[in-house]
Amino acid sequence: MINLSNVTVIHGKRTLFKNAGFLIRPGDKIGLVGPHGAGKTTVFRLIVGEETPHSGEISINAEIVIGYFSQHAGEMSGRSALEEVLTEAGKVHRIGLQLHELEHRMADPEDGLSDAEMEHYGKLQEEFMHHLGGYETKTRAQTILNGLSIGPDRWDQPVEAFSGGWKMRIALARILVLQPDVLLCDEPTNYRDVASREVLLEALQEFDGTVLLVSHDRYFLHHLANRVFEIDHGRLVTYEGDDDSSLRKRAETVPVA
Repeated sequence: MINLSNVTVIHGKRTLFKNAGFLIRPGDKIGLVGPHGAGKTTVFRLIVGEETPHSGEISINAEIVIGYFSQHAGEMSGRSALEEVLTEAGKVHRIGLQLHELEHRMADPEDGLSDAEMEHYGKLQEEFMHHLGGYETKTRAQTILNGLSIGPDRWDQPVEAFSGGWKMRIALARILVLQPDVLLCDEPTNYRDVASREVLLEALQEFDGTVLLVSHDRYFLHHLANRVFEIDHGRLVTYEGDDDSSLRKRAETVPVA
């Protein structure tokens, strides 16, 4: 799905990676570890195209959808919980808002729509229903919110009414509605309460796609990761297994004094 080959990244006078590489496979749950400032977020930026390497190649299947979930994902306001989730659906959400506005005017006998507007409404509805699967997207968003313990009684509440942990769930639902093939998670457990961390862990365990996770939460990595990528002094080393097994493998490579 994603392949980094002989990648070198230089920031100023500092070399973050030199001839580094890894392969991300379908269904992988990968922990990305390393000290602060080692370049973990840079790996994400390389994958989403926000940064280009000094040398080397990055190959990404053109058909895959990538979602990005960060520790700052809970910073949101101005919409209901359901509306916030649907914003990530992009064009589907925008057309849905246009249809809602036109339908509101159609119901007003003092306003109404012109013939041209009625024709435009018909075209929007055709695209929304038959080409974009608009109603299915809304149903999927509702199902995801339910799965994250946000029921119908809370869908219309403003996101400002939710605590940080609950906002995290809304932010996760916003990304999952895209049905991404690869989910990049940058320190998602920071500042979360225990219940929200458990909900997030369960959601990622049940997620059918691939996960690349930056976290210092050993419990989280142990229960999620089946591979570990470690950034170590400019190298990027791959270990099979969770974080505990990767620690044992690293210890085995250290020579005995």
